[in-house]
Amino acid sequence: MNTDDKGMHQLIQVLATSIRKQRIPKLEGLLKDAGFTVPPRSASKTLQGKPGVGTEVILSDEEIIKVMLNLSGALINLDGRAIATVTTEESIRDLFIALFKQDMKEHEAIISLGKSRQSFTQPPLSVSEPNGPTIGDAYWLWVEMEFYRSSSIILLESYLNNTNDKELKKLLEHGLYKIAYPQLNKLEQTLKATGFTVPPRPVSRMHQRPPGVIGQITLSDSEVANVIITASQFLLNQHIRAYSATFKDQYRAIFKGFIMEEIDNIKKLYSLGKTRNLILTPPQVTSKKG
Repeated sequence: MNTDDKGMHQLIQVLATSIRKQRIPKLEGLLKDAGFTVPPRSASKTLQGKPGVGTEVILSDEEIIKVMLNLSGALINLDGRAIATVTTEESIRDLFIALFKQDMKEHEAIISLGKSRQSFTQPPLSVSEPNGPTIGDAYWLWVEMEFYRSSSIILLESYLNNTNDKELKKLLEHGLYKIAYPQLNKLEQTLKATGFTVPPRPVSRMHQRPPGVIGQITLSDSEVANVIITASQFLLNQHIRAYSATFKDQYRAIFKGFIMEEIDNIKKLYSLGKTRNLILTPPQVTSKKG
């Protein structure tokens, strides 16, 4: 309703119609078939004015808050991607870390305002307790726990047995004993406290073979470092997705703590990788032609 360009108006109208008539009904149908109550849709804005006269379109306060929340969530996810992918320039990474912290404060403020106005339609509870996690909260808690159990800890333990480099071992031990295991404990305890049964952990890979040997496969220190850096980048973005998808303060605080620990871990890994020339630096970009 803010453009009178016929071509653009036609394209946007097609997209909006496709979402309203195809995507949304299919998703609503799946939820209804599973027994969930689907909240009413927002009113169409195309009936409030003529194309090109956006001032005639009226958004409710609740709709504005929801849009702001979606935008802030997208922004902190972009911040996280920047932090994870800036591998060499510490000043640039520090800038994005500072922006990320500020954006998180604004995200929290929007959630606080939305809660006070009852603007959000939260997912159903996953347990009968009124203060328990929603199905969304439970999903992210479970996904994070499962990643630590099935991938992160297994890899860290395996790589600790694959290197004799003292500095690299120190970082791997920090990641395993100061980050991965404490965070896994917190996730398991949180799920148990809300009534979920947590399956037994996989067997430890530590001390199964002499240091420097994983079966018949030997990895170089640079390969180990690069795999761990990639895993840390993934974990940071995983934590941010969980944080931005959670409404309840107690669960969001857990993911927020994980984020800050992972950012600190990434900085340490990049510092070692830079001093050892373990990171493949992207090509430099200049203003010169040719």
